[in-house]
Amino acid sequence: MSVLWRGDDGYEEARLAAVWNELKPDRHPAGIVLAETEQDVVDAVTLARERGLKVKARSGGHSWTGSSVRDDALLVNLAALNEVTVDPATRTATVQPGAQGRTLNALLEPHGLIFPTGHCPTVGVGGYLLQGGWGWNSPSVGPACVSVVGVDVATADGELVHGDADTNPDLLWAARGAGAGYFGIVTRFHLRCHPRPASMMSSVYVYPMDVLDELLRWAAELQETLPPQMEFVILGMTPRNGLDVEEGDPALVINANVFFDTDEESARALGVLEDCPVRDRAVAAEPCRSVTMDELYDMGAGAEVPGFRWAVDNMWTDAGPDELIPAIRDLFLELPTPASHVFWMRWRPQEIPDSALSVTGKTYIAAFSGWTDPGDDERLRYWGRDHMRRLAPLSKGIQLADENLLARPESRYLSDEANARLEALRAEWDPDDVFCSYLKG
Repeated sequence: MSVLWRGDDGYEEARLAAVWNELKPDRHPAGIVLAETEQDVVDAVTLARERGLKVKARSGGHSWTGSSVRDDALLVNLAALNEVTVDPATRTATVQPGAQGRTLNALLEPHGLIFPTGHCPTVGVGGYLLQGGWGWNSPSVGPACVSVVGVDVATADGELVHGDADTNPDLLWAARGAGAGYFGIVTRFHLRCHPRPASMMSSVYVYPMDVLDELLRWAAELQETLPPQMEFVILGMTPRNGLDVEEGDPALVINANVFFDTDEESARALGVLEDCPVRDRAVAAEPCRSVTMDELYDMGAGAEVPGFRWAVDNMWTDAGPDELIPAIRDLFLELPTPASHVFWMRWRPQEIPDSALSVTGKTYIAAFSGWTDPGDDERLRYWGRDHMRRLAPLSKGIQLADENLLARPESRYLSDEANARLEALRAEWDPDDVFCSYLKG
């Protein structure tokens, strides 16, 4: 087990590298463990207890607030724990927290299987699965956490235990949605995989901002009729990523991806986008294009690109178009930088059984501010938060994937019942408060 204590050579590089975002937190762990085995993780917890330190794990480092980096705690970096095994006979896989979604699906593909990993290919599965897992084809197969059937967990007692529906079921329940509030370190996830769709297609349309009201109203009315196999999002952004449109002014980008058994089904589902009432105003269109998983991952990597300072906040809402559209117009029309963008995602409300995950809505809206100059930090880091506070009367709560509890600690992220159960389990499994919980301002 390799440990870098504060002041050691390499510590500062490891601290900064623990966060993908260029907006690095001004927080300094007492030490950083570079775990290479599951036993290293167990030993790290034991070491922390001996030294009176709290513990926080990091898998992919994509938390927007750098939640894993805590003052005076022991940071356990799980990036090197990236083993993936596949059992095609049982359609299951095991995956360590540092593995990335692109790697997992590349290993599943020869067996005709797929898993709803995160859209961004460089996200580690650990944090992604713990916070719920809103990934490829999730409207159809559910958030990724419901396909987690077991977890191996390093507990506060310094033991490695297994949790599933029959053994330590509370460990599995909390691993399905507790996110940064989990009271242990998951060293391995056991996954139920899904048959790989034979047809994957994508449609992209770019519209000018001056059709905002008509487009959003059409989308809000349309999305409840869309099939489960379709992901439907609208981005308010400055177009990029090779679209055949001049960069410059912000625009509305519709991206729909479908996962069916035949190309005919895919094309028929995407065909409804051609009936948009402002279709003749589109400045670019790429309808019904067959795509591979690698191409989808490349698309997913294009929104929040490396090298920028990012801040984000979000909300779930069930508000109808009459309430929602007038309220969010300024969010779309006042993008503060060319990298900044607004994300509107249709969600299909569905049962999420035996899971801490308990807050969703019909529409998910997130606001991302992106910039490069540290001198803009104070101006831009609260742009999304301020809009979400303004929109709070329409919000059901937030998604932990894009949480900003540091700036908006009042956010609702679990139902009252789920939160009470989580805290009761924390008192049972971590009575000495060894593991850091949510990072709240």
